[in-house]
Amino acid sequence: MIIRAPHLPGGVVSSRLVESLDLYPTVAALAGLPPPPDLDGTDLTPLFIDPNSEVKPSVAFSEYPRCAPPQTPWDDRSSCGSTPREDFDVMGLSVRVPDWRYTAWMRWNGTLLLPDFSRPAAAVELYAHSGDDESNFDMYENENVASNPANAKVVSHLHAMAEAQWSRGRCRPHERPCLIDGKPTCCK
Repeated sequence: MIIRAPHLPGGVVSSRLVESLDLYPTVAALAGLPPPPDLDGTDLTPLFIDPNSEVKPSVAFSEYPRCAPPQTPWDDRSSCGSTPREDFDVMGLSVRVPDWRYTAWMRWNGTLLLPDFSRPAAAVELYAHSGDDESNFDMYENENVASNPANAKVVSHLHAMAEAQWSRGRCRPHERPCLIDGKPTCCK
């Protein structure tokens, strides 16, 4: 396959936040194909021309399952590779904005395949990224500042963003997650 990418000077770096789900619509655009209408993600080709383009909101979301039982120490890196999603214990929901990365470790509802926001987070992480040029990961990701009272508003705001992103699963705004014949779906 030959991709019709614009000819650009090499070595240009963009500080914009992007996600892996942006790859499909970007490759589709470069190939001259329209992405499917229900596809998540953003076409990032404007960044190839102007690395400072505002192609999408400056936020990236990611999730990480934790399959070890709750009493297991948090530094245990037990793999979830062979664990069915229904059996996850906790899901880490991360919100990355330019100056912060927030992760709420939420109890997992294996029946609805959604985080349980009716319960408090099992753990919370907040890392300050102000001034981060991504050349020294350890400099920004070693001190969890979530418990600092000065960051309470940041924690609250980013938690609200996580809840808005994940509480409804794939349901539309006028729907709610439910079960039909034991399978998770969306109901009105």
